[in-house]
This record gives sequence, C-alpha cells and structure tokens, in this order.
Amino acid sequence: MACRIVLLALLAADCARSLPIHSLGHLDWQRALAAAEGCAACRPELCLLPPRCPAGRVRDRCGCCWECGNGQGQLCDLSPSSHFYGRCGEGLACRIPEEDMKSGEIPEPRCVCSSQEVICGSDRKTYGDICQFRGAQYRSRETQVLTVVHSGPCRAEPFITTSPRDIINMEGSDVIFGCEVSSYPTALIEWRKEGKSIVLPADDSHIAVQARGGPQRFELTGWLQIQNIKKEDGGVYTCFAKNEFGEASASAELKVVGRDSPLAHQIQPYITGVFDISDDDDDIDDEEDNEGMPSGHLY
Repeated sequence: MACRIVLLALLAADCARSLPIHSLGHLDWQRALAAAEGCAACRPELCLLPPRCPAGRVRDRCGCCWECGNGQGQLCDLSPSSHFYGRCGEGLACRIPEEDMKSGEIPEPRCVCSSQEVICGSDRKTYGDICQFRGAQYRSRETQVLTVVHSGPCRAEPFITTSPRDIINMEGSDVIFGCEVSSYPTALIEWRKEGKSIVLPADDSHIAVQARGGPQRFELTGWLQIQNIKKEDGGVYTCFAKNEFGEASASAELKVVGRDSPLAHQIQPYITGVFDISDDDDDIDDEEDNEGMPSGHLY
C-alpha cells in the first residue's frame, strides 16, 4: 500500500513539472473549488459595499453581494459556471479575441465593449466606444463632470496629432515629410513652402503629395515627398489641415547639405523626419489605446 502511495505522489509531481504554469488558469479546477465551497443563504445586510468601480458593479458568484466588474481588456470567465477571473463590468462582454484563435495559442477570454458606437464627450474628445468614455468619466471624476454630448464623433476643427519633423539630408537624397490629422468632418491637407503662396506640388515634377485615411478612425495622413533634393529645396514646409469648422497647421524645416561639405560625413547618423509608412497597419491594431482623441473646438 505504501508503495502505491509513493508511486502516485511521483506521478503527480511529474505532471506538475510537465504542465506550464500559465496553463493552470485555463483549467476547470476553480469550478470544482467554487462548487465545493457552495453558497450560503443570501443576507444583503451583511454585504460590504465595494469601492467606486471603474467598470461598474456586478453580482458575486452567489448572486448576492455586489463587487467590482472587470474592465475592458481584462481576463474574464467565459462560462457563467466559472468563477476564477471574474465577470465583466457594465456594458462589457466576455469574448475570445479573433487574433488568439488565429495564432494557435491558448485562447484567453477578455472583456470587450458590447457597443462599438463612437461617442462625443463634453470634454470635446471623441471616444471609440461607450466603455472608453466611462473609463474617462472615472478618471476625471474629481476634476470635471464628463457627459455625453451626442453619438458619433465630435464635429470640430482639425487637430494635428503628429507633426512633420525637421530633416537634415545631403543633396541628391529623397526625403518625406509626414502629417497626421484628426478631424470630423474629414479635413483637407495641403502643403506649402515658406515664402511661396502656391500649394505644392504645383508644376514641380520632383515633388509629390499624397494622403489617405488612418492610422486611426477619423484621422487622415498626408505626405510630402521631395526627390533628388537640391540646395534651393531647403526651407520651411507647412502642413495645413482645414475643414468647415477651422484649420490647423504644423511646420518643419529641410536643411540640405552639399556632398562636398565638411558636414557631409556627419549627416547619415542624424537623418530625421522620414515618416515610417510601414508601421501604419500596426497603428490601426492599436486603435483602442488612443481613446479620447482631442478634436479642437466642439460644435
């Protein structure tokens, strides 16, 4: 009998070593534990009131007392019979992200907002959903009373979220200025060079401009590209964004260094201002991290 007990202990220890610790959270042992504990008769007068909850309150596993619900992005219990991570708060649902299913990794249910409707707040900011807005309400509760003005983005003058950056480069190089604008209605982006009234590129064949939506919702990104730069291309370039409610602008300077200049060998390590277009798709995936985008004056 003693030998059997020792053998079972060794097998249990071996299983514990071979099971990754992060997998324990995905087992159903917590359900058995909760069932074993059971629920006593509900006596609301004995319940402790939870502190102010950022994601709202939910009933505990026994359906008796109130407790804080899990917030957006937090792990949650997908099954109503499971009581390990907790339940999602007000306006949130427990779901498995599609990227987890595609990656082949162990899926981790998380709280996501049930509504994807955009909200305009009284702080003149556009929120991606009502859950982001409630989070902002909680964070600003001691400084201001934040309310919903209307559904949909705030109608406002443009706001430049990413300004063009100064560039120092050698003669004959290609350079790109970038400008990201947040606005609703969508803004028109124009580029001008200081000292000239014409809108670029005009009839200059070595200058090109383009724009496209993104990287975030209600954003527009514009680029100004100058190929084979010459010394006369040096100067200050300005990104103008305008819609029916107003306009915004941001400038950057281009300095062109001749290839025969003593400074030429120092230029390469200090090139700045090149706008990284390749990262735009990644920025779209991070949209939920950019809640509450300023939108200028509210209308």
